[in-house]
Amino acid sequence: MLRNEQPIALPYHSAVDYDDLLGFDMDQGAADLGSFIIPFKCMVVLAGLAITETNAGATTPGVVKFDKRPIAGSDASRGDGDIAEFNLLTTAAGKFLYDEVAVGVALEPGEEVVLQLVTQPVGGAAGHARPVLLVEYLPEIKANLTNMVETT
Repeated sequence: MLRNEQPIALPYHSAVDYDDLLGFDMDQGAADLGSFIIPFKCMVVLAGLAITETNAGATTPGVVKFDKRPIAGSDASRGDGDIAEFNLLTTAAGKFLYDEVAVGVALEPGEEVVLQLVTQPVGGAAGHARPVLLVEYLPEIKANLTNMVETT
């Protein structure tokens, strides 16, 4: 079977700001902000942030990381910016930041990618962004995916 190399955007599940159409707010303390659940075997193509409100941080810029969690919901063996890392500086609204550091990294069901605000901007904590994780589907039969378990 040939692979379809069209990128797929995984759905993002926000842990904060459910009602904020601008996305997550940089004006908060460091925390996990949400995650991307991995529903099928895939490969990272690109991680990105759509900037919806100009970021500030004259003294210290905001830092956002995408961390791979090999076990969904557990911080055991969690990565640290291994999927993406963004230094937001004073990025204007309407820009799309992207990181290709993890291109080709395989993800499997049972894993997740966590979005983490590592550093709140200092000297003006303004800014909003919407995260994006593009992947390429890697066809695989369920029997070969060790974390795919049929319910009884």
